[in-house]
Amino acid sequence: MNKTYQNHLLRWGTFGAGMLVFCFGVVLNTKTGLGVAAVNNVPYTISVIEGLSLGTATMMLYLVLVAAQCLLLRALPLKVLLQAPMSVLIGWIVDFFNNHILTFEAQGVLDGILLLCCAIPITAAGVTAMVNTDLIPAAPDGTVNTLSQVLGWDFGRTKYTFDLAMVALSAAYALVRAGHLVGIGLGTVLSALLVGRLCRIFGCVSAPWFARFMPQARSR
Repeated sequence: MNKTYQNHLLRWGTFGAGMLVFCFGVVLNTKTGLGVAAVNNVPYTISVIEGLSLGTATMMLYLVLVAAQCLLLRALPLKVLLQAPMSVLIGWIVDFFNNHILTFEAQGVLDGILLLCCAIPITAAGVTAMVNTDLIPAAPDGTVNTLSQVLGWDFGRTKYTFDLAMVALSAAYALVRAGHLVGIGLGTVLSALLVGRLCRIFGCVSAPWFARFMPQARSR
């Protein structure tokens, strides 16, 4: 097999696997009953309050974020535009996992903690695979990159601010529409604290794998 073709196959295969793992982790996070991750807080809140499927609410938010990036950049970069069909695909995958695979809910705090201990590293593993292949970022990550570029902030500061904004937006929406908070709790805090750190660890551990098909990974 041609080496270049093989590298592209491994790269896209890793990206696709990462997307599946990411969506699985996102849905599993909503089953804990302890609060969902900041990046998924808005779609989860909309899903619960408005009766939309989680995948539909996720797709809607992601498409809004794609449009926001285009407005901020005052341009239509291909890498941003490709996030739109990817957002639709992620919405479909989320609904598939939510409706056909992860059909249970935590029955107590202990169950919730066990599920959370699984959901956080699974989500981080998916994010690591998607980000390190450097193909099409998920809309939230793309938005953070765009805001970092426009504001001149480093990625970490921008990511932290973006996550806080998502939680604040979710809280405001829930209080206005339902009169109480939805999906904010221990899981939200732990996800914010741990996902990024786990991504860095997984990135170091998986570096030899990415070096097989990404020249820039070999040179690090």
